Amino acid sequence: MIIAWNGGVADLKRNRLIIWGGGHSDYFGNELYALDINRASLERITEPSPVSNVGTCPEAYTDGRPSSRHTYNGLVYVPELDAMFSFGGSLSICGGMSDKIWKLELNGLVWTLMQPHRGDKFLNAPGISADYDPNSQAVFFSDTASFFRYDSASNSVKKLADLHGVDDHLTGVIDPERKLFVMAGYPGQFWAIDIGPHSKYNPQDWSKKLRGCDPLLQAPDPGLAFDPVQHKIVGWAGGDSVYLLDLDQKTCTEQSFPGGPGKAQQKGSFGRFRYFPALGVFVIVNDWKRNAFALRLTEPQSAILDSNAIVSSDSR
Repeated sequence: MIIAWNGGVADLKRNRLIIWGGGHSDYFGNELYALDINRASLERITEPSPVSNVGTCPEAYTDGRPSSRHTYNGLVYVPELDAMFSFGGSLSICGGMSDKIWKLELNGLVWTLMQPHRGDKFLNAPGISADYDPNSQAVFFSDTASFFRYDSASNSVKKLADLHGVDDHLTGVIDPERKLFVMAGYPGQFWAIDIGPHSKYNPQDWSKKLRGCDPLLQAPDPGLAFDPVQHKIVGWAGGDSVYLLDLDQKTCTEQSFPGGPGKAQQKGSFGRFRYFPALGVFVIVNDWKRNAFALRLTEPQSAILDSNAIVSSDSR
């Protein structure tokens, strides 16, 4: 399930990296897995649903829970609700694209189909990039054709802008300090959208303005996460290096550490690369045959893990 275009979210309340996916003909199970950072252990936190109706390419299985799907960058954690939201995805078994929104309450692990939602529809196609904005407490996301805002309180989607030329191999992340939604990845693309108050949400192509960022721009769906301590976006595209992205200077600075997670998954890292501010660590689950890794670049709010610690986990 990890290698089939699937992502995850940082459960900030419990310091867990939650992974969910599958989809198309790759894997039909819809169970969830959680990497507990404090205990350095991976566990299955829900059991798979019966898949007796998978041949119809359903939105939901017979027990009402969502069918397995490629989740791409469409998973978002909303801390005010302590919930994970899923946007779209490629459904089992046919690979048809969903245009639905699901909510998973992490306290109780209850799924809810948020349909019909109010407002605009998004494109049922691969390549959704989504992230949560703590300033507006809204989710911003792109579907390669348009840019949207989702308000969970009103369950409403609002189209903000048209997108032209945006590829479906990009990871989206929000810099809440600069109020920018950025998307980066293969084939050499970098887009920045102002999401501040009174913005017109015009996409800006920064791909030719950046220096030192080529490893991130040439990687399909690289790992991207905002570091509030260094006030920069940190990216991972495989190997022993991370890249600190300074949006003011439009530069990337490489930092390398021995014994890294190895080559990135060919299909991408998506949201399986996340930052946990309470622990001060970045965590990556790269492959089901490899251990999960954690990297500390700055001091955490509470010292729990050793600097540059490797978190061992049977990531299957």
